[in-house]
Amino acid sequence: MPFDISTATAFERLNEGAFMHLTDSNGQPLFDDAKQPVGITMLGANSRAGLAASRELGNRRLRDQRRGGATPMTVELNEGTTNDILTACTVSWSFTELDGAAFPCTPTNALKFWGDDRFRRWRDQADAWISSEANFFKA
Repeated sequence: MPFDISTATAFERLNEGAFMHLTDSNGQPLFDDAKQPVGITMLGANSRAGLAASRELGNRRLRDQRRGGATPMTVELNEGTTNDILTACTVSWSFTELDGAAFPCTPTNALKFWGDDRFRRWRDQADAWISSEANFFKA
């Protein structure tokens, strides 16, 4: 019997997104005052949006190199790339405020969230989480 390799991919699930439960500093799941999970719905790194962001960032670097203005590789540049990809993969979040002010899930706010050093642990968590296709399968 023939085997259709496309049936072995999680591609569509990566594009549907899944809820990433944030953890506290002890690695325990984070809950709000109403005992609801605190987290972010993310697309996979290899989703359409994740791949598009990754390709755009790569193409930008190639354009810079062709112009003779090769950007030196820095930790900050790598962090910015991660932030851009996480922003492209952010669908929604369960929290509503940041520093006492309304904080709706928008691309601008997602970039602000991922770029904030106070949330580095969650940026690292999300970076690893979106790269694991197993996170996009229902348990």
